[in-house]
Amino acid sequence: MDRPVLMATSVPVPMRPAPRGSLSRPRLRWAAARPIGTFPLRRERGSAVILAMLLASLAAAVAVSVFADQQRWSRNVEHRRDHVQAQAIAVAGIQWARQILQDDARTTVIDHLGEPWAIPLPPIPLENGDIRGVIVDAQGRLNVNALGSSDRASAVGRKRLERLLAQRGGLAGTLDAIADWIDADAIARAGGAEDGYYATQAMPSLAANAPALHVAELAAVRGVAPAALAAAESLLAALPQGTPTNVNTAPPEVLAAIVDNLSSSALATLTASRAQKPFATIAEFRARLPAGATLAEEDALSVKSEYFLVSVEARQGITVARARALVRRAGGVSPAVVWQIVD
Repeated sequence: MDRPVLMATSVPVPMRPAPRGSLSRPRLRWAAARPIGTFPLRRERGSAVILAMLLASLAAAVAVSVFADQQRWSRNVEHRRDHVQAQAIAVAGIQWARQILQDDARTTVIDHLGEPWAIPLPPIPLENGDIRGVIVDAQGRLNVNALGSSDRASAVGRKRLERLLAQRGGLAGTLDAIADWIDADAIARAGGAEDGYYATQAMPSLAANAPALHVAELAAVRGVAPAALAAAESLLAALPQGTPTNVNTAPPEVLAAIVDNLSSSALATLTASRAQKPFATIAEFRARLPAGATLAEEDALSVKSEYFLVSVEARQGITVARARALVRRAGGVSPAVVWQIVD
């Protein structure tokens, strides 16, 4: 005779009722519903479902991570591509400036601010970006390398620099240190510094003892504060010694450093006169000075220029590249790039 199979899940069934008046609860018995042997199978199925859910979640997390990495890599590649293209366009802008300057040399014998090269290039739309640029006459500024020699022209240049920097403040007391940085000897001036000073600094170095290539490198000179240099940088240039200043392109501050007894009203009159008719010679410049103003020295002055600073900015997407160059135009040949920086 087959025995009844005991079930794991049972339904409580009341047994015979308790005697009337009894306070005890009725006793229950359990009716068999499921075989006991089915418990392990149910647990295994539940574990498999949980494991499958965990694997699915892990796979989803890995997929999201891979997708994010791909997106990041794609953005980096796109950014790098745009940056390279922007740099190439900026360098092409330097070539554009060379062509403009060469065309100008064929048609004029003086250089002034009314010529095409002096007009800033406005933003020109390109595919996925634009380009803009400006050409500045480097000889419209005062040459810091004039401090590097001891001849008459250097003395005149120092006097003009002293006057200019006194207007701007900050660098006026550092001319001896700048001169020591530029000159070829190792003898320190009264307010200057040579190798002995720079070798004892926190980051030991040596004086350049050579003409500066960029005005920015003067930030390494003793006593030159970055803020003071930035305030005067647009009025200074680093050119070969003996390079003259062009009175047709010099900013008003530079003209005030060149001409003696030039009041602010007289300076405004002089610049307005120059805008109407550029100076053809230095003699004409002297002759057209306002009443009371004098030109003590004609040394290192000119109405024509050889050196020009070119700045080009190109944008591709959200990436911007800049190219800066010093260009020399001389001898009727194609202008040459003296130095070039691309970033």
